[in-house]
Amino acid sequence: MSEKTGYVVVFGCKRCGKCKNICPVDAIYEENELSKIDTEKCTLCMKCIDECTNRAIIYME
Repeated sequence: MSEKTGYVVVFGCKRCGKCKNICPVDAIYEENELSKIDTEKCTLCMKCIDECTNRAIIYME
C-alpha cells in the first residue's frame, strides 16, 4: 500500500457540523462558521471524509 502524500481540504461546507468532533487530532476547526482543516495537524486518517455526507471534505493528491 502506498503512503498518502496529499492533503485534506474543505470545499463547499454546508455548516452541518457533522465533522466537528470526529477528528482524533483536532485538525478541524471553524472559521466564520465554516469547517477548515489544519494541515499541520492532519494525519490523513480520512474519518472526516467518511463523516461528511455533503462531500465537502475531500482528499487532494
